[in-house]
Amino acid sequence: MSVIIPVYNAADHLPECLQSIAAQSIGFERLEIVAVDDGSTDGSGDLLDTWAERHPGRVRVVHQENSGAPGGPRNRAIEMAEGEFLFFADPDDHLGTEALERLVAAAERNDSDVVLGKIKGVGRKAPVTPFRANVDGGDVFTSKGVWSLTAHKLFRRSLVEEHGLRFAEGIRLAEEQVFVVPAYLHARSISVVADYDCYYLVRRDDFPHLTQEVPDPAPFYANVRDVLNIVVAHVPSGGRRNKLLYRWLTLEILGRFDGRFADLPEETRGLHVKLAGDLLRDFMPQTLVDQLPPLSRLRCLLISQGLVEELTALTTLVPRPEPKPKPEQRPAPAAGPARPTPRPRGGLGRYAPANVLKGVKRRIRRRR
Repeated sequence: MSVIIPVYNAADHLPECLQSIAAQSIGFERLEIVAVDDGSTDGSGDLLDTWAERHPGRVRVVHQENSGAPGGPRNRAIEMAEGEFLFFADPDDHLGTEALERLVAAAERNDSDVVLGKIKGVGRKAPVTPFRANVDGGDVFTSKGVWSLTAHKLFRRSLVEEHGLRFAEGIRLAEEQVFVVPAYLHARSISVVADYDCYYLVRRDDFPHLTQEVPDPAPFYANVRDVLNIVVAHVPSGGRRNKLLYRWLTLEILGRFDGRFADLPEETRGLHVKLAGDLLRDFMPQTLVDQLPPLSRLRCLLISQGLVEELTALTTLVPRPEPKPKPEQRPAPAAGPARPTPRPRGGLGRYAPANVLKGVKRRIRRRR
């Protein structure tokens, strides 16, 4: 099997990743590492070359100019890979020792084209929903796979080649979805290994994580549109499709309108609202929106009506959580009367929920 790693300036963490692959219980002799150095400037390329010299035939390395995102390097590695299965890892993460053995066993036991291995967050969030129980030979619904759309999974290479699956290039967030989602939908079966920590998703303070960035709206929403087109082309309208669409509605659309939204430039906020509104109208049925909690329904209404000012205000109603001090850093409680609770960032005033709703209704009436 082939383990694919896109590498850019990861010299401090790459050795741990490579060693975790070389130490796999399935046996290093059954593996190949295909690493694409995406224009690193910190010695990552030299480190990979050293590994390739030390493990001829086991580690294959290609160097290229920086592409700005992992999609291009992964695609190039797919073209080079020779294994029956593909596993995608990032250079700042690492694998559990038995991960690949368990994933391959599940694929062979169940004729699965995709196998999800439990992802363990180290200092950062990791998906939970798909990994509550093992799944043998399920599908996109029984595996709950849409709640884990990163590339860190096992894929049968014949599936990838038959359907021409490739990652989006030049996109720095959600570029994996146009690969993973059709893989789920085309797979003969999908299995889940939930009883073993297969992949360690590690937060590195000195390493940039794309998931923490605010995306450029135009390419981001265009990529989401491509993914949603895939979903609606493969799943008939109705309750089952809505179960899948709920994920994109809550995470990719409404998820863009959190506390960070108010800090964006006015023009950028307007573009987010316009493009998100287009997705809402084109893909999200009202029956699905009606199932959301009241505040989320209000966000949908504001987005669909293009009410940028009211939407900006709504994102400031809930104050951002302050990091909790460590126990030894907590000041002793002050004596005297209790201080009044500070108002949320930006205050409420005319942006209290009732007033926001009144303003929305007035604007909608004017537009009619």
